[in-house]
Amino acid sequence: MYGARRTTLIGRIVRFTEGIARAGRLFARLTAGRTDWSPTGLYAAAATARFMAAHELIDRAEAQADDPDTDLVQVRTPLWFGSTTLHEEN
Repeated sequence: MYGARRTTLIGRIVRFTEGIARAGRLFARLTAGRTDWSPTGLYAAAATARFMAAHELIDRAEAQADDPDTDLVQVRTPLWFGSTTLHEEN
């Protein structure tokens, strides 16, 4: 019983030090690399993420279609999301 508690305590210490090391690596990566946190950079990242998500949605919907001959090439977003129509060309 005492050995099990010691093993549990050692496991918790190892997980704690791994978490600290992971946070340190993330901090080092963020400080060493060039990050653009300006409003323009954040807007560009948000716009790019929106279009990448739409293309991912096209791919997933096409993969889930029952008919293998179905070719989904368009996604429309509603007016409250900017009313965008995306066409994917092959």
